[in-house]
Amino acid sequence: MYLPKSYKEAKIWPTIDVEELEDANFGIRKKEALDIDYEKIIMEWIELCRRHHTSSCAFVLGNFAKKYPKAVKRLAQNGHEIACHGLNHELVYNIPFKRWVEETKEAKKILEDVTGQKVKGYRSPSWSMPFEKRYYEALAYMGFKFSSSYFPFKTYMYGNEIDKKRPFKIFTQKGVITEIPVPKNVIPFSGGFYFRILPYAVTRYLFADLMKKGIKPIIYTHPYELMDHLFTRFANKIKMDTAFLLTFAGIGDTKKKFDKLMDEFLKEKS
Repeated sequence: MYLPKSYKEAKIWPTIDVEELEDANFGIRKKEALDIDYEKIIMEWIELCRRHHTSSCAFVLGNFAKKYPKAVKRLAQNGHEIACHGLNHELVYNIPFKRWVEETKEAKKILEDVTGQKVKGYRSPSWSMPFEKRYYEALAYMGFKFSSSYFPFKTYMYGNEIDKKRPFKIFTQKGVITEIPVPKNVIPFSGGFYFRILPYAVTRYLFADLMKKGIKPIIYTHPYELMDHLFTRFANKIKMDTAFLLTFAGIGDTKKKFDKLMDEFLKEKS
């Protein structure tokens, strides 16, 4: 079973889906351009992980790497594994299969050209890859070794009903792919909207409880979630609707919560 180094070595697996705020699939509607220094945010993520003696797996959009190659190179140079998050964050189940294959190939090549390293991991945008063997067979054919696209909680946009918590192998005619699901503990809790809205004490309990059961929790976040004062900065630049609330709810304290969580659970190198 292929597992990335950052997964094998850490007590919890830090991951970051590297995309722009506008890429979020909730459908936020801008009133004007958003000025976000993504290179600065990526450096802050690198420093956050460094303080806690860990590295992350960065699932990077191909189009983000084209736009911000220096930021992606810095991630790779600082020991973070670069994995593929697709080309432009379209929901996979909305894309014809052949186009998804071609765009995933393109994104993988962009990342490899930017970093000079082989890309072995894939995470579908918003966990939207159908849980079907043909997708995993295509990933194996393209040279991927692992995926983290399985979300064990069904929502209106994404997810699966079967509660898979541990990595598992998927055998195809083109090779074996290890799927690393994002485990839930009764409810999802370790990233995104769920992490932002849950009180820290609840999140901490859910992490600790999962670890007691021998299951490795996975952190996932996005660059824009790590910004301070994001809500107040963009409240007048984005239309206030359901998409706005889903994207921004609880966002102000995300970086502090991640810092505190890592401090508690990554005190010693695994």
